[in-house]
Amino acid sequence: MTGFGRGVTTTKTFQLTIEVRSVNHRFLEIYTKFPKEWMEAEQLAKKLISQKVLRGKLDVTVHVKSLAESDQLFQINWPLIEAYKKAKAELSAVVPLDASWTMQELLSLEHALTYEKQEIAVDELTNAVASAVDDALDGLIDMRVREGAALKKVVLQYKDELHEQIRHIRNVAPQAVQKYRERLLERIREVAASDVVDDRVLAEVALFAERVDITEELDRLESHFEQLTSTLEEAVSIGRKLDFLMQEMHREINTIGSKNQSSEASVAVVHAKTILEKMREQVQNIE
Repeated sequence: MTGFGRGVTTTKTFQLTIEVRSVNHRFLEIYTKFPKEWMEAEQLAKKLISQKVLRGKLDVTVHVKSLAESDQLFQINWPLIEAYKKAKAELSAVVPLDASWTMQELLSLEHALTYEKQEIAVDELTNAVASAVDDALDGLIDMRVREGAALKKVVLQYKDELHEQIRHIRNVAPQAVQKYRERLLERIREVAASDVVDDRVLAEVALFAERVDITEELDRLESHFEQLTSTLEEAVSIGRKLDFLMQEMHREINTIGSKNQSSEASVAVVHAKTILEKMREQVQNIE
């Protein structure tokens, strides 16, 4: 399911902004972009997210704004500069050099001016991350809930369309047995010139009827329809359960297609498979 959420936390030393974006995915995948020294906080964020989100591909980005005085974070490497000064003086005695010094010249010296990042206390960092992630997840989940309500209507609509095809199959499927009996009798009349139906013909028709009988598959589909409707009303994560129901419905429809001997039912089976595939695609977006 898609969604977006942002959380902002401000401490004495920094302002932290965490953004969470999600797109549809069958499983849960979390990609984070934290500063490399924030490994512990990154793991905490993933843990908090996985406790509230069970499906989707999530991208988590972090923006940090320092609130400390930056001029207190620079350190001058005086020993290095003194050594450079001495070397320059020795060179000047042999090779004429400009005696003036420029800031660019000093900054070109590696490690002459170092920037020391102010360390953040572990508790301060983890508390800030937890607060920002929590706020971001609230926004994300709110969007996903609204999308879920829309997806529920779509899935129920597909369910009704699929149910209509299954009812049609139930009505026309028995005609195949009657047509088979009529064809068998017609062949017998052609070779035997008799209208007598003996026990062997009845037995053959009975075997055919048993072979093409789809009553059990149709009954199980009716049960799956009921489970689908009730599952969509549950206030917990239902994505995996819906996946299972889609697989079982697909299995039953395939079995019906392989047993079916009715041309009318065959058309309905094709329509049913098309509708079910659309339903499966939507279900994969539901958490």
